[in-house]
Amino acid sequence: MSIRLKQNNSEKSLIISLTLIILHNYYNLKPLPLSLQRYSQTAKSAVLTLCGLTWMAQHQKDTTGAVLTFHGLREDHSAAEALDASLHQPIGTFHRICEFLAKNYQVMPLSEMVRMNQQAKKLPARAVAITFDDGYASNYELGFPVLRELGLPATIFLSTGFLDGTHALWFQEMDLAYQALGRSSTELSSALAELKKLTNTEMLKEVKRVVSSSQATPKQPRVMRPMSWDNARTLQQSGLIELGGHTHTHPILARCTLEEQMDEIKTCHGRMTAELGPAPRLFAYTNGGPTDFTADTQRILAECNFEAAFTMMGGRYSSASASHALPRYGSPETVLEANAMASGAFELLKKWRGGAA
Repeated sequence: MSIRLKQNNSEKSLIISLTLIILHNYYNLKPLPLSLQRYSQTAKSAVLTLCGLTWMAQHQKDTTGAVLTFHGLREDHSAAEALDASLHQPIGTFHRICEFLAKNYQVMPLSEMVRMNQQAKKLPARAVAITFDDGYASNYELGFPVLRELGLPATIFLSTGFLDGTHALWFQEMDLAYQALGRSSTELSSALAELKKLTNTEMLKEVKRVVSSSQATPKQPRVMRPMSWDNARTLQQSGLIELGGHTHTHPILARCTLEEQMDEIKTCHGRMTAELGPAPRLFAYTNGGPTDFTADTQRILAECNFEAAFTMMGGRYSSASASHALPRYGSPETVLEANAMASGAFELLKKWRGGAA
């Protein structure tokens, strides 16, 4: 019953880590190092697919859907130009994932998924939506040709200050500063995790201090560049791509004051309406964890006529989901991982285990 997938070398190497991770989980050892946490997720996906659990999940009578998240893209075999290379997936990997989804799932517009769930209508079998966060130029230059080739719809959530060129993404500033300081990706990951705990004002102050001390070049690497508003209009006019809001300057909204939250959401809404015409209806939280937005955040979004807001909390999307705290899966880095997410295999495993996977 298992699905046979063509595996690339990175997928094969990740499967090798299965023994370590299974032993780690079995003996309840202390947390995995950061370098292995990503392997753990992909290794689980490999197991679920190769043992046939994804096949079983696909063939359940299920009316829920899956929303997958991506960020930036880059040319195959090119330098990542970023310490956090996971934000910029090789285009070949993205193409393989999209081909697999096109053949095995019903990829639908996110707004249509939202509408059907709001009306308590059954989603198509194997319903999946594709989303991107931030608004990278690579979404237009590399991702759109793949989506157009395969006829797949997608939604891109825009940080409007990023497109305006007035507000660099703060985590990109940290990435460039740490590169200039000769720091590692692991050190960057730890620093970002600590910054996310601070209030927005404190976080911006610390980013400014680190950038100043690093004397990092202001030149923006290709993978970190935003799309232009002309790019965004072209995408919108294609009929395949929808555009949603993702704040103006990319703060974690729960770390903002109420006034800052209102300004972030209203400015994002206003800039998108001014540049694109139709007001945005969908929103995605930055970072997107359970403590990254509040009841006030949800209220402001509703007041600004955002009909639905998406988190980064993995799970199946159904008519029972809260309209302004909807689930989304993080970026799949292999076909195996995309299959496990889209099929509902993770949720089936949780159900069997009676707890979290």
